[in-house]
Amino acid sequence: MNRAAERSVSIWFSRDRGMPVFPGFLVLSTFVLPVIALSQPGQFVVSLAFGLTPVSGAFATIRHRTAVWIIVLVTVSTLAADLVVEIRGPRGVASLDSALRVAILSIMFCVTLKRTLRPGRIDGYRVIGGIAAYLLIGLTWTLAYQLLLQLNTSAIRFGPDVAEGPPGHPSHLICFSFTTLATVGFGDVHPATSVAQALTVTEALAGQLYVAILTGSLVGMALQARPAERSAAAGD
Repeated sequence: MNRAAERSVSIWFSRDRGMPVFPGFLVLSTFVLPVIALSQPGQFVVSLAFGLTPVSGAFATIRHRTAVWIIVLVTVSTLAADLVVEIRGPRGVASLDSALRVAILSIMFCVTLKRTLRPGRIDGYRVIGGIAAYLLIGLTWTLAYQLLLQLNTSAIRFGPDVAEGPPGHPSHLICFSFTTLATVGFGDVHPATSVAQALTVTEALAGQLYVAILTGSLVGMALQARPAERSAAAGD
């Protein structure tokens, strides 16, 4: 295996043994932190961690410097927007912040998937990487729905049975996103505009296709690696 395939890809999994830290962080930030009232410094630290992940991955995996610096620029802009939002900046900044977060999570998804599908032996760490990428899909769409609501507050309708909290609360959007991703919607939240409907249909398709394509890719890579492993064993 060449050295490029062995390079560090992210601060979360510079080695395969560190891979479980990344989905663990995603679970924490997706399902735990939204229901906890964090202080402003705490929220900024979480944003900083999210920002550093794609930057480190970009330096490790992307050869074109222009693309790397574009990612760095997007990350810095996201952190700046986060800071402005936390100090009660203009309303438009919140929409910009959500859009930049969508871009950051999309980059994280690409970096994670590239790490998962790199050449080499298939092991449990690849499966964990695939799970992390799946969580990133749901989280990316969560922020896309948030951006949509910031632009049009009636784009998504919340039923009377939705848990306590204002409509559009992160926990509500996370639930809506992941139930859509898994195609098990409960009907308590539904898209009300054509753009919102397009987003939900796209997410549902992405969730189904991702699982099928990832499973097929990992199985195919495992079957291709068997002859090489047998030859190496015979040579020993």
